[in-house]
Parts: sequence; C-alpha cells; structure tokens
Amino acid sequence: MMTSALPISAQTPPSLAKIFEGKFRFGFGGTFDKIVREGLTQPGSPIRRVVEQQSNILGINCFYPNAIHPKVDVWNWETCDQLLAFADLHPEWPRRAHILFWPFNEKSNMEWLIRDSDGKPVGRDEAIKRLHDYIQTVMGRYKGRFKYWDVANEVIDLQQRDGMHKGLWKDVIGAELIELTFRFAREADPGAKLFYNDFHEWRPAKREQIYKLVKGLKDKGLIDGIGLQSHYTMSEPTPAVLDAAITRYAELGLEIHVTELDVEVNRDNTLTAFPPELAGAQAKRYREIFDVYLKHAGAVTAVMTWNVTDNSSWLRNHPTKHATWPLLFDDAGEPKPAFWSLVEPSKK
Repeated sequence: MMTSALPISAQTPPSLAKIFEGKFRFGFGGTFDKIVREGLTQPGSPIRRVVEQQSNILGINCFYPNAIHPKVDVWNWETCDQLLAFADLHPEWPRRAHILFWPFNEKSNMEWLIRDSDGKPVGRDEAIKRLHDYIQTVMGRYKGRFKYWDVANEVIDLQQRDGMHKGLWKDVIGAELIELTFRFAREADPGAKLFYNDFHEWRPAKREQIYKLVKGLKDKGLIDGIGLQSHYTMSEPTPAVLDAAITRYAELGLEIHVTELDVEVNRDNTLTAFPPELAGAQAKRYREIFDVYLKHAGAVTAVMTWNVTDNSSWLRNHPTKHATWPLLFDDAGEPKPAFWSLVEPSKK
C-alpha cells in the first residue's frame, strides 16, 4: 500500500502489473486503434508511457482478416510488424494476437475468400483448403512470436437453433467450421496457446453455450483458454453474476483471460463532462470487478483493458459518437480514481 502524504493526483502512479504480480498479468489490448498505434511509436507519448509503466502483457489486434488480406494476392503486414517492433522492446512481455478468424462479422468475415471468380461460393473441400492456407499464412509468418492467439471470436448466437451465427463460411463448411479453425491453428503453431473469445460471456444462457463449445474443443485437445471480452456497464454484470461465470468457466481447467475490459459510463449520451461523483462511482465499480478477478486469481491469468486512455476507447464511437470515460486513464494518460481504487481500496 502507498503511504505518501501527497494527494493521489500528485503521486507517481505505481505499476498495476506489479500490484497484481503473482496473481495475474495486467496489460492492454486494442492496440490496432490509430491513437494507440501511433502513440506506441512515439517515445514519451502518454500512450507509450502508460503501457510501458503498467504492463507485463500486450495485446496486438492487427489480424482482422479484411485488414491484412483484403483481396487475392494482397497481404498487409505493416501494422502488425509495427506493433511487434514495439513489443520486441519488451521481450519479457507475452503477446496476445487478435483475431485469427472472425467469420460472422460483416466487416471481417472474408466471404470473398470462398467465392469463385463469378462470385459464387466454392465447394466445401475448396473452402476448407482456403481456410487452411489462410491460417498457415498468417500464423506461419509469426510462428513463435505470440504466446496466445484468439483463434475464433464471437461465434455464439443464441437466436440460432445450433447456437452458432449464420454466415457463408458456416453454410459452406458446416458445423465443423470452428473445430477446423482450431485444428489448423494448432498445426500452424503448436507452441501457441489457443483461445476462444466472446462478449456478454457472463450472461447465463450465453455462458452455457460458450462452455459447451469450449468443452468440445478441449476434449479434442484443440484449445488452451477462454477470452472474456468484459465490456461492462455500471450495473451489469453484478459481482455475483460475474463470479458465477468465472466459476463455471474455471471448471474447464483452461486459462481465463479478461481481454477487452472497459466500463461504459454515458451510454445514453446525456453528459458532456465527467463529474466527480461519477468518477467515484466508476472507481467503486472497477474495485468490485477486480475483487472478483482476484478471487479467481490462478484461473484468471491475465486482465487487459481494451485501448489505453479514454480518448483512445472504441466506445467513443460505439454505437454512435458520444462522450464517455470508460478506462483507468484519462485523455492525457493520467490515472483516474478508478485506477487508484485498484491501488488503494480505501481510496475508492
């Protein structure tokens, strides 16, 4: 615990990576965001300062299929290489790669890859070959440079009879699609730990569907961990619901990573400034969330926020542009009350 008589705002912030050392790693994802990416290339920038002071794990989310392979014979590796160049300055940090295959997102599903020159879907065998070759190309290029890969993202859709999102990839390959994706990933980099990642992972019905999917992959030796996106509000999930979700996933005996944590505070867009009372409430909210993570330390092996500072948060443009302050560091990279609540619970 800190004992300085200085006010919290005047203290040099301690490292959350060190605060949680021996319990779980702490770091940041969402590095593909332009503000974060550019900040990491600039020594002394607020973004880089925060990441270097606070981290002992780094997420690199440059692998969106539409970004790195938008059409035949076009591969865009520059952003991934740029982020890895920064990561290489800190070789002691494990790296997480996100996302290898996201077949059901309209911005990232690469349907063109399984269409012929006339735009018609190819046959199943050809689609499987193209999936295999894509994964081999991406993971093969970076083999050994990432400890963790988010292999598949947001597969579950409870509105579908089989619990799996609709899409051309599933239409062509069938229910075996996700198993094949993990199988090809295991083949491409046997030393990497493979994860499934999803949102609203704490809701009981979705939790059980995720559990079922992951258990099936585990039984075949194809998965090593579960990524919990953890995009929370001030009221959901409750600590009890979050605790129940992590308890359930921990039954599988796999690593659990909190991959995209943030706490939205102005979803209805009624505020234009961040009042002190809301900052205090958010601090208490972060503290209760981390109390659950700490309860499950050992099963939870990494906690990462999505983006670094409030001004880099994706939530400022989701679902529409609006003011929000969802992270532990403000626009200037200064620690907020939420940060200090994790350092000194009595200050929450």
